[in-house]
Amino acid sequence: MIQYFFSIMFCFILIHCNSENDSTKKEPPPPKAITVPFPEAMYIQNGCISCHGPEGNGRGSRASLLKDARIPNFQDVSTYIYGSSKQAIAKTIQNGIPGTYMKAYSHMRKHEIDALAEYIQKMQKNQR
Repeated sequence: MIQYFFSIMFCFILIHCNSENDSTKKEPPPPKAITVPFPEAMYIQNGCISCHGPEGNGRGSRASLLKDARIPNFQDVSTYIYGSSKQAIAKTIQNGIPGTYMKAYSHMRKHEIDALAEYIQKMQKNQR
């Protein structure tokens, strides 16, 4: 009878301990979604940020790999090769700049290029 009692107690303790461990092993909730405005998303998704940097100052994570290249600083309009207007920026994105690391982004749709050009233009600090 005593062995039966201890067996039942052991099973109860084992079940109780396992149920406590299960409740503490719950996964944390997923992080909240972050919404990025469309023009900024185009800047990030198309890799512009890696060369031109988050602020467009030409100090992106890949800039050190391109030491000999002239990476335009979007904040300084004098560094733009083909002009700093929205149309000139859009044309540069569409066609690239031959002989440089700036490739053509002809795969992008017009509204994506326009949004990206406008985003880049907003980074300009010293207007002519």
